[in-house]
Amino acid sequence: MIQVKKSHTSISILAAALAAMALLGACASKPAAPAQPAPPPAVQQPAQPAAVTPPAISQEDLDKLFQQAKDLKKHAFDLKLFEVLADDYKAADALLVSATQSYDAKDLPSAKDGVGKAISAFQDLISRGAVQLAADMRKQAEDMRAAGVKTGADSSQADRFGAGDEAFKAAADLVDGGKAEDAISGFETSRLYFELAWKRSVAAGLRQTIDDKDYAKWDSGNFQLADTKYQAEDGFWASGNASNRASGLDALDETILRYNLVIQKGREMGVSVAKDKTDQAKQRSEDIKADVAVKDMYDSAQQLYDSAAGLQASKDYETAADTYGKSAEAFDNAYQAAAEKRAAAEEAMKAADEATAASQLKAEEADPLLQSTTP
Repeated sequence: MIQVKKSHTSISILAAALAAMALLGACASKPAAPAQPAPPPAVQQPAQPAAVTPPAISQEDLDKLFQQAKDLKKHAFDLKLFEVLADDYKAADALLVSATQSYDAKDLPSAKDGVGKAISAFQDLISRGAVQLAADMRKQAEDMRAAGVKTGADSSQADRFGAGDEAFKAAADLVDGGKAEDAISGFETSRLYFELAWKRSVAAGLRQTIDDKDYAKWDSGNFQLADTKYQAEDGFWASGNASNRASGLDALDETILRYNLVIQKGREMGVSVAKDKTDQAKQRSEDIKADVAVKDMYDSAQQLYDSAAGLQASKDYETAADTYGKSAEAFDNAYQAAAEKRAAAEEAMKAADEATAASQLKAEEADPLLQSTTP
């Protein structure tokens, strides 16, 4: 029994060895398999951003934004940018209206976005509009200054004119410093002072004309009212108060208006007086028959008279009065020439009469002698 077990074990070992040798032989007879390439690295997909949830906004913060937008709109309106940049003003206002509609509909995110755009639009509008306004006001001040120079206001109204120059320079410096909006009021003040200087210069010139022509006697009421306003403006200026000085414009406007009424009345009365004097001179020349004795001179005076009447009809009273004066002088000259002719004729007639009388006397004296010598 023991020998049988050993024999069986030996056979098993031998079989295993033969199997292993067969396997090694098979491996040695087959070619080696080619090396496989390494797999490519995996492509990393970009991470998808997480959905962003807009931050919540409180009712209080949103109300503050809307108030800011409304304040900006009011500021733009006060600057009258609806005239300067009309289309841009309408566009900014439309954004605010749209945002308000979203607010009323309780769509707070849309309302916040819309009011933010409206704020930006109004800020841009004010920034650009201020530059335009400053440029416009500067031009107005320059034009008013030029008007003042033409009337001599730079010398006759040096205090007002000089203050205008100072305000203009200060405003121009602000513009150069990038502060256009701050410069607007400075240019407005400059224009006001130049206008005051110009209008006071005009009023002073009218008053001088009234004095030179003695026109006040024809319309003393308007003259006194004008003088009162003229003096009042001087007081407004002396106060140094900006609003008072601005009131001086109304005072000077009324002064100029009433002085012109006085001058108009004076010219009307002046031409009437001149015509009356000319009519008297004309009648005198006709009474002495100047229209016959010195016809050419009379006709020249009449032409001037007719021209003066035409000027009076067209309300060119001052020129009409001067022309009537020339006509009166021409009629006086015609009268004088006719009078001299008449005097010469009368002298000749007197001489002839005297000669005739002398001849008659001699004849009468000679008559007795002739009779005594007659046979």
